[in-house]
Amino acid sequence: MEHLNADPGSAGEGLNKPRGIGSDGMTLKEMLAQGRLVYETTGCYRGITDPHVLQRDPVKAELLHTRMLSGLIAGREKTRMISASPYVREVSELAIGIYTPEGDNIAQSTGIQAHSRSMGEALQWMIEQDWEGRVGIEPGDLFWFNECSIAGMHPADVYDILPIFWHGELVAWVVTVIMEMDIGAISPGCMPVPNIERATDGIRFAGEKVGTRDQLRHDIHLKCELSFDMSNVFLLDRKGAIAANIHIRGEVEKMVEEFGLDYFKSACGELIEMERRNQLLRLRRMTVPGRYRNVGVFEYFMKDQPLTWLAARKDVIRIAPFETRIETSGRVTIDLEGAGHWGWHSFNATPSGMWGCLAISLVQTLSCDGRANLGSLLPFDLKLPKNSIFNPQDTRPLAQANIWATTIESFGIWLTSLSQSYYMRGFREEMLGFRSAFAIAMAGYDQYGVRRPMVSGTVGTIGAAASAVRDGLSPGGAVPVPHVDVGNVEIWEQFLPYLDLSRRLNPYSVGPGKYRSGLSMPTMSLIFGGRDITGGALLAGGTYNILPNLGLGGGYPGAKLVRAIIRNTNAMELIAEGKPLPAQLGHPANPDFAQMLEGDIWLPHHVPEPFELKTGDVLVDANGAAGGYGDPLEREPDRIRQDLEDGLSTADIAARIHGVVCSCGVEDGHWTIDPAATSALRQQHRQERRARAIPVQTWWQRSRQSLAQRQFHPLIGEMYASSMAMSQSFADEFRAFWALPETWTPEVE
Repeated sequence: MEHLNADPGSAGEGLNKPRGIGSDGMTLKEMLAQGRLVYETTGCYRGITDPHVLQRDPVKAELLHTRMLSGLIAGREKTRMISASPYVREVSELAIGIYTPEGDNIAQSTGIQAHSRSMGEALQWMIEQDWEGRVGIEPGDLFWFNECSIAGMHPADVYDILPIFWHGELVAWVVTVIMEMDIGAISPGCMPVPNIERATDGIRFAGEKVGTRDQLRHDIHLKCELSFDMSNVFLLDRKGAIAANIHIRGEVEKMVEEFGLDYFKSACGELIEMERRNQLLRLRRMTVPGRYRNVGVFEYFMKDQPLTWLAARKDVIRIAPFETRIETSGRVTIDLEGAGHWGWHSFNATPSGMWGCLAISLVQTLSCDGRANLGSLLPFDLKLPKNSIFNPQDTRPLAQANIWATTIESFGIWLTSLSQSYYMRGFREEMLGFRSAFAIAMAGYDQYGVRRPMVSGTVGTIGAAASAVRDGLSPGGAVPVPHVDVGNVEIWEQFLPYLDLSRRLNPYSVGPGKYRSGLSMPTMSLIFGGRDITGGALLAGGTYNILPNLGLGGGYPGAKLVRAIIRNTNAMELIAEGKPLPAQLGHPANPDFAQMLEGDIWLPHHVPEPFELKTGDVLVDANGAAGGYGDPLEREPDRIRQDLEDGLSTADIAARIHGVVCSCGVEDGHWTIDPAATSALRQQHRQERRARAIPVQTWWQRSRQSLAQRQFHPLIGEMYASSMAMSQSFADEFRAFWALPETWTPEVE
């Protein structure tokens, strides 16, 4: 859109110069550059050193923000009602945000708020690439974006972008993100693991203008029908997103008309600046300045995957030191110096993805009042070493389908450090922690004879961490989605060729402690009705053999993943005979499925190579929960009794972990605790601990000897070698702590 430049000082030569569509005739690129400059100069968003517009009339300011937030949530619900995807309707894998003309988030709906910053990064990339001049931005234009090498999480998260104009001036953007069950990747089509290159990662859109006047182009519609097995679901999601964006556009237009354009623009800037200041205030009030250290481990097992590039077929483990530095001003630096090298797999994180996972972590902790926006992130700085698993130098050729595996694990660890700081400041109830989840994805012919990807929603099956005053939430602890939901099993059974066998909580999944974590909910599924089905890993790449360090104050970490694929079972015969099927995991050492089913049991790790499935086969994924808090021997016996009554614990766990002697009444079925026997058993456990204990010096000497002689698995050696090659400071500190010579290297010959 071109306008005559009305600047009187450029009368002759500037008469035909095109005006920009931004504020005061500026181009969006000029607005973006100006905003960055004044922030760098003043440290305040848009250089707002004296935010007075909102403070002058707090009621008016609150009305504006409430209108924004309610409009966003209403638009999100509109999308849910239009969508045909269970991921949208059942587990709400979507979110909507309003952005300034230069691409900064002002307000966001509930949902997958990891995208609040990355949707803005997508807009800013389009601005920097001169979309305004070379592509054109007009009222009613529709743009798509999922080019996650530039901005975003993974290709399955598609952004629908709509500009909002007022009398020829672009005053805002609205962006909706929806996770798609089919993005055209290799099987299973959504988040495939046997996938190391961009070409197999799915179709990507880099801000293409896919429609005008609020209508998708016919050629784009046809391209989707040809590209996706589930094009009907993909396109219906787009219609839902367009409807939501149009709804938000209407709400913004009403706000501009009611409050005035100048007030709207000033208020949007101040909403971001005030959130920045409030975030600093919260950090000063709720945390203790200092240095917090933790460590993350990531296991990427790709050796047995069917990859066409043989060089990528190898197993690797990566270690990442997490150092969080909180300044007295409230500013926070998260430093991952020492992280290992990136690899040819789909698990690498990116700076955009790490910022996204930080954003969703903050929404559930520091910024939980509904006012989260770009300002929530401005007090933070991420130090992501170049060429590490968090910041590959060139992400363009890489697959990024499973970035969540690394980012979720990372910020589950970071939230443990934040909880430590909360505790020291006296905020005991607010402590929070999460654990990564693993699942199985499928592709093949469903029960209706349609070949397509088949992915179920298991995000809501993980138990959350304990705090210093209460047990964790059972289940429902997830980094990616604050309001977790597993959805209705009846809907999933209509959508996927399986029957759900269990929705029972697993007592053996918890992180024990004085306060335990929440319990996880295993998924147990009987394949039924489909054919030519291939199963594969989903959300793989986190910790498996090496448990994450999530316990606090003496609390234990959650359990290890129990995964089983039982093929050639007699399940259909048991159904025909009216005999029971396994409905819970049972004891991990002798699970119910091993006792009740005949068949071939395979216990793969968390990144299994693709495998065949047919009717009668059973899938089991029993994820461990997050960590507990405090010594398990200090757990109140009455809490254990209540857990036993509720089916959340067992007598075996009570005795072995908590030192509690209990019995179940034969007649009434109620549990009772024997106080005297419990006291004696706990004393016995403490004596056994003392007998096992060794001085720290002895432990250090033994460990140093093992290191010096390289008495560890070759994968561990390569893991340390990668980090030491990436970071001289990590190598120096490692050798210094263990008193190793400068020539020592960790490779195992």
